[in-house]
Order: sequence, then C-alpha cells, then structure tokens
Amino acid sequence: MGRLLLNDNSSIKIARLITIEKKIREAQSKTELEFLIVNELKDLVNYDVAILLSANKIGVTEVKTISNISVVDQTAPLVSYIKNLTNNIVLPAEENAYEINLDDHETIEKNYERPENIPSNGLMINLQSSIGGLQGKLFILSSEKLISSDKELLTHLAGTIGHALFSFKKGPNLFDKIKSFFSGKLKWFFIITSILILLIPINMSALAPVEVSANNPTVVTSPINGVIKNIIVDTNDPVVVGDALVKFDDTDIKNQYEVAQQTLAVAEAELLRNRQSSFANAEDKAKIMSLATEVGLKKKELEYAKDRLDYIIIKAASNGVAVIEDKNEWQGKPVVIGEKIMIIAETSDVHFSIYLPVKDSLVIAPDSKVKVFLDIDPLSSIEAKIDRTAYKPEITPEGVLAYKVVASLTEDLENKPRIGLRGTARIYGDEVTIFYYLFRTPINILRQWIGY
Repeated sequence: MGRLLLNDNSSIKIARLITIEKKIREAQSKTELEFLIVNELKDLVNYDVAILLSANKIGVTEVKTISNISVVDQTAPLVSYIKNLTNNIVLPAEENAYEINLDDHETIEKNYERPENIPSNGLMINLQSSIGGLQGKLFILSSEKLISSDKELLTHLAGTIGHALFSFKKGPNLFDKIKSFFSGKLKWFFIITSILILLIPINMSALAPVEVSANNPTVVTSPINGVIKNIIVDTNDPVVVGDALVKFDDTDIKNQYEVAQQTLAVAEAELLRNRQSSFANAEDKAKIMSLATEVGLKKKELEYAKDRLDYIIIKAASNGVAVIEDKNEWQGKPVVIGEKIMIIAETSDVHFSIYLPVKDSLVIAPDSKVKVFLDIDPLSSIEAKIDRTAYKPEITPEGVLAYKVVASLTEDLENKPRIGLRGTARIYGDEVTIFYYLFRTPINILRQWIGY
C-alpha cells in the first residue's frame, strides 16, 4: 500500500515542491527569484495568473512580477486594479492564506474597474520570513477554486519564498536612514533648527594668494650705460651701507677716461701756445676765447668720464638683505641708466601683498581682518589687517584679473616671515547670514539669468 501512495498524484506534487524549493534556494538574484515565484509554481498548482506584490519605500503596494509577463507596466489596467484591490484587503492576523472572490469585492473608484477575462477566484498568501517578517504577498487567480491540498502546498512554500526574498533584501540605504531619522516631530525640529542656523550672522570672507613683501625697499638701479661684469653679493646676503654690490666691465670706461685726459692735455697745450704768441700775432689772440671754451668742454668730458669710472662699482646705500631674481642672468648683460638690478630690503619690515580675484571680490574696509596661512606652515595663521586696496584690478603673472590688497602685521612676531614666501590669505568683509555665505554664487548666477 505504501508503494501505491508514493505513485499517486500527491507524491508527484511533493516531488515538484521539492524541486521548486531547490530552484528557489539556487536563485542567483532577486529578479531570477521573482520570475521563479510567479512562473514555476504552475508545475505545482493549476492557476491562470500569479502576481507577486511587495510594499515600496513609502509603504504603497507595488506589483513586482506577473506570470508570463517580462516587464510590468505599473499603469496597465490589470496592475492598477490589483494594487487598488490588495491595498484595501487586510488578511486576518491568524491566517497566512485568504481566499478572495473578486465578484464579491467592489472597487473604490471607477478607474479601477475589474478588467475583462480576469478569473474571479483568488488566493492571497502572505510571504513571511521568520527573521525579517512580511516580505510581500502572492496573489493567485484561477478560473476554478483551488482545492485544499493546493492551498496547503502554497502556504508551506510561502515560508520558503519569504525567507528567500529576505536573503536578497538590502539593508536600508542612506536615503532610507535619513528619511527615518527626519520622520515625525523630529523632522520639524531639524527644519526649524536649520532655518535658524542659516540666519546666524557671520563675516563674509574670501581666499586669495598672498606673498610676503618688503616695506620701502631700496631699489638698486644702474647709474650708467654699460655691461655688468658680475654681481658681487648673493641673494639674501646681509649688506650694510658702503658694501660693494655690482661691478661693471671697466674696459671701455677706462679707455674713455684716458682719451678724455689726452684730449684735455692737447687742448690746454694749444691754449697755452696761443696765449704766448698772442702778443705778436693778432690772429692767435683771436683764437684764445674759442680755445678756452674748448678746454672747458674737455674738462667736463673728463669729469664725466671720471664719474663713470667712479660708478664701476655700485655700493649699498642702506642696510638690509640683497634680493636678486637670478644672479647668473645679470653677468655680461648690458644695462641702461635707471634699469633695476636688485633691491635691498629690511627683513624686519615686511607686509603682505594679496591678490584678490575679481570674481571673489567683496566689500573691504580699512583695518579689515586678515588671516595668512603660509605654505611652509599651513597649520598656523598670522594675524594681519588691511592697509590699502587697489582701486583698479590688474592681471597677475598667473593670468588672473585681481585687486592688489596690502596688509600689515598686527602681532609682534619674534621671527618675521621671510620675504618672498607665499601662501593663502583669508580676507574678512561685511557681516552676512550663513545662508547668503553658502549660496552667494548661485544667487548671483540666478540674478544674472533672470535679469533682476
């Protein structure tokens, strides 16, 4: 008798049940699992349509898959009808499966009338997971009423399906966590708090590149037209008044001096000869005035040559350190009178040259606060205040249109920042709200776009 029972219809269904459970366990993705749920169950139970439903992130029933349909259109009449129906049917707490006769259920709205050719016999099954709770619902539609054994098989399989669906369920994403955190009364607390924070006044500020510069440096220029033989000092060398800085090539200058000496000697000899002969020769007497003038001219030429000779070596006119861009580039270079060669700066007397881009410009008042962060020590700041601001912007070496802002130290530092150091300066302007501070640029863009 036992062998006969194994060969009856029930044993076949049990074998199919085991096969379906195996397929469910081996599903590689949630999409594959959902396809198996609505299509493979036909080997176990005879039905017309199987629909898998789940609650979306905002708690509204959503049709996930339908048997024999690859892509679910959420606006289709059948889908809309099923969602409306299931959202208004609550299964008894003590039951996991609930029979529904569609002929006994009227839709709430006319737009959700039952489509034609839809079977009237339905079975709603809760897909429960022992760990994660309700994972969805399985809605079976059949032309004939399901027998009790089929319902038992489906109820048994519901636990397996629920557990499988839970295994593919992702943890709450960032959006869900934020939504949960800001739910209820807490939401309004954070909204009001955020508005109040945005209204807090702060100082407007802007970042700009900065360089340490010397105050009132002594500019060393060429006193003559000539060729530089060599720069005697190195950059950053300390110098005192009278120290040799630059030496010119003296070959031509010495030659010109010697020629001026010889020319003057000839002119003086000629003048002396004419004076001696003027008593006897009226013609020589007439030349005395012109020769005397020529002698005077030659003396001036000699003085000029001697002055040039004295300028062969340029000496320091003040104490400080020599600041030279590139010493080697000056050797053998011809220069003209007034051409800048170097500067002598006092290391203890410095200021900050700030180049504020026009696009980041803000209202700056004298004595406005500045914080300077040098590249050699980016974690420490130096307090300064604005002395003056250029009225007209200029192009920086980096090709940026910027206003030059000069700031001075407000703290007495034992070691003044070295001339030439670079970094970033934060300039503080007028007081504004945090909202304006954060959204200043978008507001400007919007105003330009709307023209108001």
